[in-house]
Amino acid sequence: MFHGREFVSLRTKGQLAPNSTVSQQYLDGKEAVILAYNEDANEIAIIPLEEDYDKTNVYSLQWTDNRVTIAVSGFLKQNNIQPDQTIRYPPEWDEDMGGDKVPGALVIDLDQDGKVAPAAHNESDEEADEAEA
Repeated sequence: MFHGREFVSLRTKGQLAPNSTVSQQYLDGKEAVILAYNEDANEIAIIPLEEDYDKTNVYSLQWTDNRVTIAVSGFLKQNNIQPDQTIRYPPEWDEDMGGDKVPGALVIDLDQDGKVAPAAHNESDEEADEAEA
């Protein structure tokens, strides 16, 4: 389903940052996500939500143009996920996650060889990747 241009960056500043393709395809019109970590599989699930809720595992989406960032430093710290550089991972859509009210989840396999973002220091990793494509 993904064609190599879809990725989610895991940033050292405690953010998940889906690129514009992933943001538009899976998060457009959404206000928040539920995050879950499967320690055995070393995977992060990102479950889109129509609205924001005041719950510990719900994270608000911060939209800028057609991209989104998600502040997740507490989630990363709680699950001992400490990237030392910005790394991009290709997500997979799992339609079996989420139950009746949620149509699925983006899953990031942290055991995959993620790609180090070339412009990680100035957080323009998406623009650099799209220029490469």
